[in-house]
Amino acid sequence: MITQKKLKELFNYNPDTGVFVRLISKGNAKAGDIAGYIDKAGYVIASFENKPKKLHRLAFLYMTGKMPTYVDHINHNKSDNRWNNLRPATTAINGQNRRIGKNNTSGVCGVSRSKKLNKWKVDICINSKKIFLGYHDSKQTAITIRKAAECWYGFHTNHGV
Repeated sequence: MITQKKLKELFNYNPDTGVFVRLISKGNAKAGDIAGYIDKAGYVIASFENKPKKLHRLAFLYMTGKMPTYVDHINHNKSDNRWNNLRPATTAINGQNRRIGKNNTSGVCGVSRSKKLNKWKVDICINSKKIFLGYHDSKQTAITIRKAAECWYGFHTNHGV
C-alpha cells in the first residue's frame, strides 16, 4: 500500500511544474533525477516499490494523502501533471472532458451528418446513456443545441477541443 509518508520520503513533487524528483538513489536512478518516463499512452510513469505507477495519481496522494479512483487532466495533456491541471473525477466526469474523436467529420462532438435524412443528427452521452437531441437542417443549429446540452449537463469547457 502506498502512503503519502512513504511517497514523500522517496520523491519531491513540485505542484507548479508537475515534476517528481527522486530524493534517494536506487539502481540507475540517482537522487536529484527527474522521475518517470512517458508511456505509449502519454502518461508519465515511475517505479514505486518496483511497480509502475502513473504520476498524476501519485500527485494526488502527495498533495492530499488520498488517491482518487480517476484523475482528469483538464487540458487533455496526459503528461502535464501540474497540480492546477489535475482534478479528481469519475468515469462520467472524465468523459465530459474529452478531446474530439479522430474520426469526427463535423468538428463538434455529438454532431454528425445523416446522409439518409440529409440532416444533422445531435446526441450526447450522459452516465453511459446516449440521449438523442434531434435531427436539424442547419449544422449551426445542431452545434448550438449540442453546446447548450453540454452546458446543461456540466461538461468541462475543454470538452471536444
